[in-house]
Amino acid sequence: MQEAMNFAMDNGETSSEVTVSDEATAASPVVAASTEAPTVRSIDDEEVDFDEYADGAVTLGQLPRVPKAAAVRRLAELLVAQYGHSEGAARAVARAVARPEEVRKRLQLPVEKRVPGGTVLTISTWVWSPALSTFPDNLREAVQRRYPFALAGQGRGDYTPLPPVHSHEGEATELTLSAGSREAVVASLNNSATFLKNRNNYDSSIGTHGVLRELLVVPVRFEHKDGNRSQWILASADGSSRTATAHRLLHISPADVVYGYNDDDHQFRSLLGRVAGAAATPAEDLSEAQRQELRALMMPAEIVIGFRPDPGSNKTLAEAIRFIVGITHVEPPTQWDTGSKLDAQAEAVLEDLFHRGRITEEGAGYFAGLMTPDEAEDSDHSRHGDARAAAIVRTLVAPTNRPVSAAAIRRVTARAKIQWRDIMPVAAELALRGWPGRADPSATRVDGVRSALQRMLLSPDIARCEWSLTGRSPDALLSASLSETQAEQFGGPAAVELGVLGGWHLVVSGFVQRELKDSPSKAGLSKVFEELIRSQHGLRLLADALARGRRGQRPRAINEDGVPVDLRHYAQSIGVDPERPYFIDHGEDDWVRRTFMVEASPEPEEPLDEEKTVPPETQLEGAKVSVVHAVNRLEEALRAVTLIEGYRRPQLIDEAGWRPEEAQPLVQRLQDAARTLDRYVWLFQETREPVTANE
Repeated sequence: MQEAMNFAMDNGETSSEVTVSDEATAASPVVAASTEAPTVRSIDDEEVDFDEYADGAVTLGQLPRVPKAAAVRRLAELLVAQYGHSEGAARAVARAVARPEEVRKRLQLPVEKRVPGGTVLTISTWVWSPALSTFPDNLREAVQRRYPFALAGQGRGDYTPLPPVHSHEGEATELTLSAGSREAVVASLNNSATFLKNRNNYDSSIGTHGVLRELLVVPVRFEHKDGNRSQWILASADGSSRTATAHRLLHISPADVVYGYNDDDHQFRSLLGRVAGAAATPAEDLSEAQRQELRALMMPAEIVIGFRPDPGSNKTLAEAIRFIVGITHVEPPTQWDTGSKLDAQAEAVLEDLFHRGRITEEGAGYFAGLMTPDEAEDSDHSRHGDARAAAIVRTLVAPTNRPVSAAAIRRVTARAKIQWRDIMPVAAELALRGWPGRADPSATRVDGVRSALQRMLLSPDIARCEWSLTGRSPDALLSASLSETQAEQFGGPAAVELGVLGGWHLVVSGFVQRELKDSPSKAGLSKVFEELIRSQHGLRLLADALARGRRGQRPRAINEDGVPVDLRHYAQSIGVDPERPYFIDHGEDDWVRRTFMVEASPEPEEPLDEEKTVPPETQLEGAKVSVVHAVNRLEEALRAVTLIEGYRRPQLIDEAGWRPEEAQPLVQRLQDAARTLDRYVWLFQETREPVTANE
């Protein structure tokens, strides 16, 4: 079992250490002073936006061997004898489990899961994905179902939803679904698979990690009203999205699972052997598609093996399953708020940085906010919240630490790709632990500051880490920053350091805020940050905010000479009522954006008279070009339709076709357009005199 777990986890995140140096974090070399305009240098993928931190050699582990038919048969016989399974349900369970011998032992002591009116009996094990179907009564995709009553006069087609699953009193080991035909089952499951692919897609996560969380699975008997024999399959009552993703990665369809492999055990076992056999191949010799197939081949599952109603209760297995799924999805536990989710990621990052030797235990405590300012100072750390925030950011996104931070976040979230932009919100949350206002009972205020700080830290100037925390005073930083601008080194290391420190106070005080609908500039705060550190006026504002913030004072608006600006007079000068609620709440941010982000608009000139400048012939040629572009776009759109891969055929459109009521009006409009163009061609030819042979 452990081998299977190793396979699904795909070597864990700890293997990322092979790509991470044990050097201490250090600032990158300073970029030479630029003689060009003060623009923000773009970030190379190799510099900052990389996520190619390797997990080392991909060790997919040794999968369990495909069970022998005799082991599967013995497990099925035990389910029939001990729990009263029908032969079909017992076979569905037995052929799905990866280790029948282990399951036989677990059947002696199943887990009891209480539900209203009874107890559901389950066991946990690993199952083969091709033996598991999505749930035929999955209510996640009920929102897109089209029911017969609403299709009056439109034709029912083959896509009528399946009826709900049910179980009668006394049926304690399986659910039943009564379908019109096998085709109706496949059509419905295909629709469900398409919906889940578009709405709840785990291709990236499962392709990278495999399925990590247990599914709840239960035997389902498909009855066919057209006379075809019944079919039993293990179906995921909770986990259909993960099941559908695994099937996509294995390139198998619902029809393969429910009717193909279920009817042809040789084909099923051949598939398992082919995919599992690749695990013995050296990782470097496997294609990414093969690795994804290996990760998707098995899933951890909690299998429902029975239901025991309470004495006098008439509850059924179907009701018990709906209750379990309901408390998971319909009325789930209250979601963690954003701060709590980021805190969980932050703890993982600090833990990994400490274990990799990137920070000391004392440093981890400082970053975690567990020291008082006095204790921090006694430990040679800064007592200032702004410096602590800058140290956290600089450490988490340092080039040598980014892979560690990314792997830690991935370990908590199971996301396949973590970029530096995903690390910044975690750094911001750690920084906010040093802000007293984080405990403010007003969630709106805290969320506003959190959002603003995250946006400010997304500046490439910060992420490049060509700056360091020097401990200089606000005046010394301002002097160094102004020297950089005078040397035309815009956004130099001193300016970025001052920007992070002073920007902290601008953000947590609410002086600058995230962009709003009424903001004079809709630029994000990262752009505002970049403008501030590239102008002498902006640098003076940042230094003033830093000095005042460390004295416990609120930032203030100042002019280019450092003289305070009266915002009431400013509001009146731009024609804004200073008592207007918007200005009361956002006046300081408005001043920053108008002062640093909004360029003066030139007086508008009289618009050209189109009739005098564009003759009808030119207008006609322009209209013809528009028609050509429209036809080109139409061809591209039709080509895109043919590029969608199908389940049984190379192209999905060849399987699904196009509903006539949707396609025929388009055909008619295109035919009308073609006739119109033919008429224009005829008119063109009629207006030209025929050319004689002599001419």
